[in-house]
Amino acid sequence: MKAIDHCNVITDQNQKQIYSHIEPLFPCTVYTTDFQYYIRPEIPWHWHKDLELILVTEGNLFVDLGETTLTLQKGQLLFINTNVLHFMKKASEQNCTAITIVFDAELVSGNNKSIYMERYISPLLCCHNLHYIVFCAETDWQKNCIEHFKKACSLFTEEPSAFLFTIREQLSYICYEIIQNCQSAFYTPSSYNTIEYQRTKQLLEYIHTQYNQPISLEALSSSVNISQRECFRCFEKILHTTPMTYITKYRISIASSLLQNTTLSITEIALSTGFNSSSYFSKVFREYMGVTPLQYRKSLSLKNAV
Repeated sequence: MKAIDHCNVITDQNQKQIYSHIEPLFPCTVYTTDFQYYIRPEIPWHWHKDLELILVTEGNLFVDLGETTLTLQKGQLLFINTNVLHFMKKASEQNCTAITIVFDAELVSGNNKSIYMERYISPLLCCHNLHYIVFCAETDWQKNCIEHFKKACSLFTEEPSAFLFTIREQLSYICYEIIQNCQSAFYTPSSYNTIEYQRTKQLLEYIHTQYNQPISLEALSSSVNISQRECFRCFEKILHTTPMTYITKYRISIASSLLQNTTLSITEIALSTGFNSSSYFSKVFREYMGVTPLQYRKSLSLKNAV
């Protein structure tokens, strides 16, 4: 099985990431990320049901998880739990590369009614104190997890006999190590604000379904029955930005995808992503991407031709 090169984040209308697993009956995907191939070297806010493991292989990776930000160094492994909002970008001018495994928890548990799910995996998925874990080689059990991750990646590309069993085994070992070594997290009261976090997701869902229409702060706040002040607070605390800035960046990300994957004209893309004119769209696009929409489309054509 071949790892996917240069992952582009594909999301549904709620910004929940969509993965097309290479083998539908084996819900696990390995892909590489190389930020030198991104005109804007970042992976926008998204979440997904799958568990995610990311190993930094070059440079440093900045990860924003809402209420926490991290800078991962080469050799460190990050675990991101199910349905956790996250954003990534390279942490400096130096390039950053990473290898990622995303997998459905049922790959390890067998199914959602098994004793493995009930006793071990479900408590992990529901633990608000374990939204993420950073694994470092200096700690023995975390070093073991890094080695299991590397083994799983090698198996994925080399495909030895019965390798799917062994990949599942490696991922099971990682889950075992987490559950065995993070017992206190399951019993410690969490300071995590579930209502605030879910409210932010609802605000994003509104933007992701209405981005092609005018969106006022009043309409956005009303969509989840909160004040405009509370709306601002949610965005600034969880996403570290303002509502209007997020809306603009989201529209630009959709426009970038349309420039890459369709033959729509610049004007058609501008109007379909909530901009009232192609000239204003081009101005804003250049501010965020560093190039005009036409230059962006041409650069993609040149890369595809290589």
